[in-house]
Amino acid sequence: MNTTVLNIDNLTQLWSLAGETFHGYHNHAGIHTSTIENSQWPNRIWTDAVLSEKSLQKIEAQMKSNKGMTFSNFNLDSLRSPSINRAGLSLKSIQYGMSLPLDTAFETQKKIELVRVAHDLEAETWSNTFYRAFQYRISPETLLKTASKIPYFLVYHGKQLVGTVIMYTTGKTLGVHALGIDPDHRKQGYATEIMHHVLNIGLAQGASLATLQASEMAKNMYLKMGFSHDFLMENYELETQNN
Repeated sequence: MNTTVLNIDNLTQLWSLAGETFHGYHNHAGIHTSTIENSQWPNRIWTDAVLSEKSLQKIEAQMKSNKGMTFSNFNLDSLRSPSINRAGLSLKSIQYGMSLPLDTAFETQKKIELVRVAHDLEAETWSNTFYRAFQYRISPETLLKTASKIPYFLVYHGKQLVGTVIMYTTGKTLGVHALGIDPDHRKQGYATEIMHHVLNIGLAQGASLATLQASEMAKNMYLKMGFSHDFLMENYELETQNN
C-alpha cells in the first residue's frame, strides 16, 4: 500500500475504533459514520467511494440527522470537487496528509516524558489540556472508555505539563494525532521536540512510517523534519450550521 492509503487507513481506523466503543460507528455501503454522544470527537463522516452527486446526497442526509458532524473528504489530486459545492456543504478547514519513512533516530534536546492516560485524573487533565490547545473537547469519559485501545499521552518537561499526543499504530504505521501544546508553553520548541521523541519511540517499536494530518500553521514545521505532503483532507460542515 502507498503512504496515502496507509495514512488514511490509520486515521479512519482511529475514528472507527472510538465510535465502535460507544456503538456509534456504522458503514452505510461505503459511507462511514463515527459518532459519540455528547462529544465533539470523532463525529465524522467519510467515504471509500469516488464522490458522486448521489453519494453526496447520502452524506448530506446523514449530516442532517447527526447535527455537528464533519464530512472529511480525502482529496488526492488537490482539485476541489464542484459537486461538493452544490451539495449544501461549506468548507470548514483543510489539513495536509503527510508522511515520513522512519529509519534514523532524531536528536533530542529536552528530557520529555510521555505519561499514558489510565485513570480519572489523567483523563481530566488530558481533556482540559487538549481543549486549551485546540478549543474543542474530547471528554474524559471518551478517553477512559477507549484508553485501553487508543494510547493518549500527557507530555511533561520536568514537572511542567506542556501538551498532549496520541500515538496510534496500524501495522507498521505510526499515526501521530492530537499533538497539542498548552498555550502557556508555545513558541518554546516543544512541538518539534515532542515529535522527535514520538518518532524515536515509534522507530524503537518497529514502525517504518509515520503519518499525520497537519494544519496550515504546522505544515512547514513537519516539512522541515522531512515529512512529505501526500494529500489534502477537506473538512466540510452543513451550510445551515453557519446560518
